[in-house]
Amino acid sequence: MDSAIPVSYTSVELAVGLFASIAPERLGDELLALARTCPSLGIGVHEMPRAALLTALEANKIQLAVMPGPERPSLQSALLWVDRVMVAMAKDHPLAALPVVTPELLRDQPFLVSRQQHGSDMHRFLSHCIRPLMPALSGVLLDLSPSRLMARVAAGDGLALVCRSQMDGLRDDLAVLPVDYAGAVFPVHAHWKAEQPAWPLSELIRILLARDKD
Repeated sequence: MDSAIPVSYTSVELAVGLFASIAPERLGDELLALARTCPSLGIGVHEMPRAALLTALEANKIQLAVMPGPERPSLQSALLWVDRVMVAMAKDHPLAALPVVTPELLRDQPFLVSRQQHGSDMHRFLSHCIRPLMPALSGVLLDLSPSRLMARVAAGDGLALVCRSQMDGLRDDLAVLPVDYAGAVFPVHAHWKAEQPAWPLSELIRILLARDKD
């Protein structure tokens, strides 16, 4: 990959697509590092559901897609991190005393799901990870931001499926437990089209991969 800034560079824009609710907090430092290589570089960050990311990538509307799940045979891919399905609940919830929870214990629990930031798509994905042959865990859709939704969870109104990568940003008054199921652990990949991507995409990929070596 050619990570050098082109001599003829005047103005370049890079469109990056992220699976909402999972990636933005994890990629902030990398996108900032890329912006510092050329302050006039325009970086567009677009949050989308999983299916829309692949469609946008194929249509060249974005140059990089970051999303959970396996490698894609028709695309170039790089593993960024390994995540895990977790369950957030009030600290006085009966399940909070357990070290882990199983999918069976969650089957009849009420879940809260945000309508914002593609929360329902996130809920379906995480639910499928721990119940691959079953319908998604039943959830109540609420028109609340993720932070306000978690306030409802902390108040005991229901549970919420979250990712381990989100835990640093969660409230202190929540109990967050891992789900004991093999499929609860899942990879997060970056996908792009060209075998030899040009700058600035090549530089962003280099920065992303360098993080895992630090």
